[in-house]
Amino acid sequence: LASHAHNASAWSGGNLGNQPQRMRPLSSSRADSSGGVCASATAKSRRDLLLSIPSAAAAVATAFTLPTKSANAAVTDETDTFAAADSAYRGLSQFDPPAITRQQSITTTSDEFVVSIVKEDLKSGGGLGLELADIAFRTNRRVYVKSVRPNSLADRKGIKKGWVLVSVDGASAERTNAEGAAIMVSRSVRASADESSSNMLELRFRDPAVFQEQLKSLEQGQEITTQVAPAGDTTQRKEDGSVKRGESVTDQVDQKLSVVQLIPPKICKRGSSVDDLLEISYLGTVVETGQVFDGSAIKVDGKPIPGRGNDVSLFFVLGKQPFGQFPPGFDAGLQGMCVGERRRLIVPPVLAYGSVGVPRRGIPPNATLQYDITLVSINGLAMPQ
Repeated sequence: LASHAHNASAWSGGNLGNQPQRMRPLSSSRADSSGGVCASATAKSRRDLLLSIPSAAAAVATAFTLPTKSANAAVTDETDTFAAADSAYRGLSQFDPPAITRQQSITTTSDEFVVSIVKEDLKSGGGLGLELADIAFRTNRRVYVKSVRPNSLADRKGIKKGWVLVSVDGASAERTNAEGAAIMVSRSVRASADESSSNMLELRFRDPAVFQEQLKSLEQGQEITTQVAPAGDTTQRKEDGSVKRGESVTDQVDQKLSVVQLIPPKICKRGSSVDDLLEISYLGTVVETGQVFDGSAIKVDGKPIPGRGNDVSLFFVLGKQPFGQFPPGFDAGLQGMCVGERRRLIVPPVLAYGSVGVPRRGIPPNATLQYDITLVSINGLAMPQ
């Protein structure tokens, strides 16, 4: 209140010059016969002072209010601007196909397959001969084949150790545990007595090794897809099922990663692998909006990224990048890539910026991201290998 009282003295006629002056009373100068200040005048002056404080504070706040910037930064691709006129970096995107507009969650996977088993064979042959186990991370869970008994029905059907059980007769098994998956199979087999049910048990599996092999043998225009997380409830809960403090009820659609080869390499005998130092040129856009949000050669609100020095490429170690430096989708989608190859990665939220997004870069919550990436060098070697 001291500063306001000082200002109030000026409003009541106080001297604000360089010479120190005794502050005049805030009340009226009218005094009674004994030389004291009239009580009613004093009360009125105090009311005037109190009423003046909010308006003075508002005036000060207005004077120091800075203009606010737009919530979303304007990000532009400057690859052709930064690159030299004869650089191989120029025009990398001119032959790229249009950005996708589909709903990524319904894209068909390329690493899943169905194993059909006659239910009567299960009853007469001593069961499947599978040992199932499960792993869990937060709200995601996987049931996988831990072992296969030799010469069992599962062995004869070609089921392999490490395969992930996706569904039983079309019902998802990706949010249950090993015991729950066994119950699903048992119920399906018992239901064969019902004339309305099928006599075939259909088990859908995912082989993680298939997607890795597909990455190493991509052809121009070929698209491969794997599901990295299933649809369903993603709420962080306690053991008793109640929602953890500070968390809210959330869910997600199927999270699928797709990789497309846009430009094939001229020569490729050695693709990228974990621990390789990769040099890449890339551009990132938001699938839902088409907005550019990141790239190896960009400007944000018309200004270059500090520290990049107008470079058109950047480096990172595949599979060993610090958390948050790049989306985990890079580690999953750039394996087996060759120098000179250009790929398009369609990265789901769970491998990107999740349910939070990055609003300042125009990435909304649960956004699917598209990265068009060219591999420039592996471990410092830019010659095709």
